[in-house]
Parts: sequence; C-alpha cells; structure tokens
Amino acid sequence: MKVLLINPPYTSQIIRRYVCSYNAPNFLFPPLELMYLSAQARLVAGCEVKLIDCIAGRLSPEATLDAVRAFNPDVVLSIMAIEYFDNDVGFLKLLKRDLPAALVGCFGHLPGNYQRETLEATGTDFVLAGEPDLSFRRLLEDIAPVKNVREMDEAALSPDDKVKTALPLGGEGVAYFDGSGVFVPAEFQRIESLDSLPYADQSAIDHSRYGEPFFGHPYTTFLTSRGCPFSCNYCVRSYGRKYVPASAAHVVGEVTAAVNNHGIKYFRFMDDTFTASKRRLLEICAGLEKLEGISWSCLARPNTIDGEIAAALKRAGCSRVYVGIESGSQKVLDYLKRGYKLENVIENIREVRRSGLEMVGWFIVGSPVEEREDFEQSIRLARDLKLEFVAVSTLVPYPNTELYELEKDNIEFSLLPYKCEFKEQATTEREAEFYRRYYFRPSFIAGKLGHLARHPAETLKASAEFVRYAVASKRDPNRRDLL
Repeated sequence: MKVLLINPPYTSQIIRRYVCSYNAPNFLFPPLELMYLSAQARLVAGCEVKLIDCIAGRLSPEATLDAVRAFNPDVVLSIMAIEYFDNDVGFLKLLKRDLPAALVGCFGHLPGNYQRETLEATGTDFVLAGEPDLSFRRLLEDIAPVKNVREMDEAALSPDDKVKTALPLGGEGVAYFDGSGVFVPAEFQRIESLDSLPYADQSAIDHSRYGEPFFGHPYTTFLTSRGCPFSCNYCVRSYGRKYVPASAAHVVGEVTAAVNNHGIKYFRFMDDTFTASKRRLLEICAGLEKLEGISWSCLARPNTIDGEIAAALKRAGCSRVYVGIESGSQKVLDYLKRGYKLENVIENIREVRRSGLEMVGWFIVGSPVEEREDFEQSIRLARDLKLEFVAVSTLVPYPNTELYELEKDNIEFSLLPYKCEFKEQATTEREAEFYRRYYFRPSFIAGKLGHLARHPAETLKASAEFVRYAVASKRDPNRRDLL
C-alpha cells in the first residue's frame, strides 16, 4: 500500500502548521506534523511512504500532480493551512479528481473544527480531528487488509467501488461520509504519552532546504510537548490546552538520533512554551550538553524564563530564544489573559539578555482594547529591553479560541472564502509602523554590522525583504512574522 503525505503548493514561500500558517520569506520550517505521520505510516506492515513538500520543492500545482501520479498512492493525507484555506481546498479538489481510486484525507485546525464543511468543499474522503498520529495509523491498519488495489481485480471494480472497499473508515478521530452519504463526525483526539510515539521521520525531507535567519544547515525542528497550560485567550494551541510533555530522555534521544543519523547541527523546538516545566527543561539541557557543535532556538514566556534557565539553555547549545512579550501595556496583557504582571517579568527578560542569548521579542498589536498609548508603551518596552529582533503581528480572533467566543459579535468570519478578522480594529498599519520605528534606528543598524559581516548574503536578503514590507502602502494580510 502506497501512502503519500503532502504539503500543498502555493505561489510563494509559506509555512503550514496545525496552529498557524504564515508567509515567511526569510525562513522555512520542515513540515513537522507530516514527518511524525510518516514515522507512524512506516510502522504499518506493507506501507511504502513518501512525503512531498511542495513549498520546499517550489512545485507548481501541475508539477505536484505529475509527481503524485508518478507515485500512484492508495492513501493521501494533506495538512491544510489556516490563512490559505481557500488555496488548499482548491488543490485538494484537483487532487481527488486525479485520484478517484485513492483515499484522500486532510487535517489541520480548520478541518478539525469544520469537518463536514471541509469534506463537502474538498470532495475528499476523510478528516482527522485533533492529534492525527494514532488515528492515522489505525486508519492505515484497518485499510491495509482490505484495500490494496494492486492486489484486486481492477477490471471488476469501478473507481467508487475501489474506495468503498475501505469504508467504513471508522476509528476514533476520523470524520467521513459513509456509503449511504451519512456524515460521521470525529471527536477531537488527544494522546496521553508522547514517549510512546516514534521520532519524526527525518529521512523524509532534505534538511538543506530549511532554516531560520542566521542559522546554518542542515536544519530541522522538533516538538517535545503538545498543548499549553497557560490561559491566553487568543492562541490556537497545539491540539489543546492540556499540557502533555515528552520525557527529557525521549527528547534528548530524538535530538541525538537526528544529530547522529542525519548530521543535524541546527534546529528549533516548536513547543508552544518550551520552558513550561523548569525541571524538565533543565534535564533536557543537561542531556543536550553532551552533543557538540549544535545550535538551536526555542519559544518561551516571560514568566517561565530567568537567568538560571538562560544559563542552562546556553550551555546546552541554545543561541536564540523567542519570547512572547506581546505588549508593553498591562491593560492589553490582561485582556489577552497572559496571566502575569509586566513589572514582575521585566527583570527576567533582562537576565536573559545579560546571559548573551539572542532574544527575539514577539508583540501583538490591534487588540480591541489597544489605544494609541498602549501601542506606544509596547514600542518603548521593546527599545528599553534592547531586543536582538522583534516580530510583530496583528491580533486575529481564530475560530475555536476563547477570544473568538468573547468577540464573536465583533468578528467577520467565513470558512469559504476564508476570512477571520475584527469588524472594528485598530489600524493594521501599526504592525508596519512598529517594525519601522524599531528597526530604522541608527543605533539598531549600527549594532547589526556584525551580522552583516558574518552573514552578508542573508543579512542583505532579510533587509531587502523587510524594507519592501515596511514601506508598503498596504501590508499583506497573510504575513504573520518576518522572523
């Protein structure tokens, strides 16, 4: 049985993740969710598995379909974006049209929350809801004994019959229309033990195609926990609020395997908050200290990081920390339910800066409660902290978040065509203004001459992209991050 995993094509370099999607011309992450699913499929007897990353390969829809036909899969699973949902619906319709005998499915935040609508819009056969790992593997195990068209008398089966030989799909976490046209919804799936899952299939990708600014190659990413225990009301969490971490030993084992087997030297931990558990973090860092020549980055909250943690991170090879500061206004932080007082975390951030770790501060603008003075407070804070870089995004009230329910009377939403924004929101020009006022300072530019000397080509490319964006009269609404 041939199994194809696909990151669909798009006209420019975008990143698709379960929790978000965005246009990021200066970096590209591997399709990590698909890599974990590839590892699951390889555990099923008789499965030949292929992953096509159309973004990294810069494949057009036509070239992608040619590659798919050449592989001639029995089962196809695609990740779907949030911001680019319309594009992905159109591509999956083409894909299913070209593969009438194959089972074609998808997963992602929107498909999981709009299962029936996604099936009807794409014409595909199934949707995986929530964490897809185990439900996908069960699906393949159920199909394998029944469906392998290469072992059937194809002349005796119509295309519809070939698909029906694998139905009902059944199993937890799988939504579909049964043979009678009745919609069978799927419950949202969570996995209780990440240690029981195989490592991401690093052999499925070309690591030289991925990276982040001012990092080297080969590059990859890891996800060591799922869910987020914090109370922020705007986040699409990685599969839910319940926090499920892998053990430190499992994390160190996965990284070590990637380093030893694939020569990985650069990577990022994609956890919503890698620093959520101090004890686990220190154990992971102790294990990573044994690996030479690695450089990595991670995501943190201001109230989960301090000088002690920064020192441990640095000893373990961490060179960059992305910290979700979000705002310099306590009023905005309270609205976003960040759960801490700004005055209590400022020193934490300064300790990290003093440690020598490179720090990128994330900020959110455009909250319904944000006034001009709140915006100015954010810019002042970013400057006072002397952050290495800032990344700014306009607040989006994504479906199935607490913020969406809180503000639903003030939200314009449609699934197709995809639209999700506040009816009334502070001007989106604040995002570009924040960038201009932070980066277009003589002191900042002077401080980055070292980057230019060490990474001339990458610095010039990033600077050109930034200038193009920052001076544009109308920003790209799908751009969420420049770093």
